[in-house]
Amino acid sequence: MRSLIALILAATLTVAPAPKDLRGAVQAVVDAGAPAAVLAVRTEEGPEDVAAGVADTRTGRPASAGDRYRVASITKTFTAVLVLQLAAAHTIDLGAPISRYVEGVPGGSRITIRDLLRHTSGLPDFYDALALRTSADWRRRRLERLTDDRRLSLAFGLEPAPPGAPEATYSNTNYVLLGKLVEHVTRRPYADEVAGRIIRPLGLRDTYYADGQPAIRGRHLHGYMPGDLPGEPDADYAHLTDFTTQTVNQSGPAGSMISTVHDLTRFYQALFTGRLLPAALMRELTGTVPVRGNSLPWVRGFGLGVHRYDFGCGPVYGHIGGVRGYTGIVVSTADGRRQAAIAVTLNPNPAAVLPAAVKAVTEAICP
Repeated sequence: MRSLIALILAATLTVAPAPKDLRGAVQAVVDAGAPAAVLAVRTEEGPEDVAAGVADTRTGRPASAGDRYRVASITKTFTAVLVLQLAAAHTIDLGAPISRYVEGVPGGSRITIRDLLRHTSGLPDFYDALALRTSADWRRRRLERLTDDRRLSLAFGLEPAPPGAPEATYSNTNYVLLGKLVEHVTRRPYADEVAGRIIRPLGLRDTYYADGQPAIRGRHLHGYMPGDLPGEPDADYAHLTDFTTQTVNQSGPAGSMISTVHDLTRFYQALFTGRLLPAALMRELTGTVPVRGNSLPWVRGFGLGVHRYDFGCGPVYGHIGGVRGYTGIVVSTADGRRQAAIAVTLNPNPAAVLPAAVKAVTEAICP
């Protein structure tokens, strides 16, 4: 996400062939410059998928919608669901200050759990302290690992804004702190909680929390980033770097999940059909605030771990994720009847790639 401003039981997945228009839409993402793009659609009738391009430019292996990849900030939806489940159990209070649960947060007595969930805390993004400005910077620090404590220390050294603003300002720090909250109140590691409450119950067999792990397990999509041109960082799309193996662009409970487009649509179907949260907390989750400095016209607001999008067929909810090497989007209709997820194996992207990916998602979610 940093480049842009995250059914119940596991059964053998029978995938129907994708409609011809979706094939063309996904191929257009590759034609715009991405090594690969994969898309999954899930409806009440079942799943469909389509893939274009190669999973690995070195071997030429074709991309598959069953390949794992770094879902980046789509992780935030998992974290938000964990927090809201704890709220449903009356273990935490969304209106309470984070200082009630976690010590040492600047201004923590005025920052509520709800502020963290919807990015109105005013806390700076820890990435701003890392000064990673070029592809060369990222390559040089590829295997630098940041713990959650280190991420928070970096953020707390920056000047915060006042909490409770009427507009959201996106910050990965919010969700790192929410991960600490989960660990504090459950007395269990975040990885255990997300596996026990979401991943295993939903049968998400290709999903796991990978913070601090350089490699992606199993069959996966390789992720690529452009090189630098003189005076133009991240502008050399003729020379891509494979950035699949890395730790520096991981962000813990804000962005370190590995998954597939099929697992993400299954997760979102469970969420928006009421299997993970009670109705009152689903209303909390989908209640949005405006986004400060929003440059994407289809983004209409931030909720609690989801965004509200308008692709021309009514509001849908989802999240966009981006780390070096990967860009992705997952969305669901509000009634849970249709979900779509796309993964693109390039980040940062040339100008035409994200619009092409959005167009593919639009055709999938607005049939």
